[in-house]
Amino acid sequence: MIAYSDGEGDEKGSVPNLSTDLRDETVYDRLGPRPPVAEMINWTLLSLDKESQSIHLSFTAAKNFTNPGGTVHGGFISAMLDECMGSAVVGLTEAEFLPVTISMTTDFIRPVLPGEVFGEGRITSMSGRSAFLEGRLTDPEGNVLARSVGSFRLFPFPDGVKK
Repeated sequence: MIAYSDGEGDEKGSVPNLSTDLRDETVYDRLGPRPPVAEMINWTLLSLDKESQSIHLSFTAAKNFTNPGGTVHGGFISAMLDECMGSAVVGLTEAEFLPVTISMTTDFIRPVLPGEVFGEGRITSMSGRSAFLEGRLTDPEGNVLARSVGSFRLFPFPDGVKK
């Protein structure tokens, strides 16, 4: 996997290696159907990496997500980034915690066009009832489209949801 730049100069991200072995059951399989927001943006797990504390996802930015200029509305971009970060907590803790966004700052770097978008969420710090994460969205060529940092309050995952 190609590493992201440090934010200086040309920002090329990585497109996840789609050959990642997901044959083993993941926490998401045990949680049941995707929530409605994940369905709407076509949330798809590509990889979960406990060593780097990161998750890689793909989304579909639908044509009906666009603004009058033909690019994807920032609210949908923010939702994808929020899903990257929150899903990292759920996946990497085996649904021990339900993360609730406290704050999120987003940089919209390049226009997002309808089509496939790749996302990464990475835990930068987690302690007690708080977690701090970073998220990035890239296009299929690896260009960084948007990035975000967020802080999350951690609640116990509801028992009725876990299988």
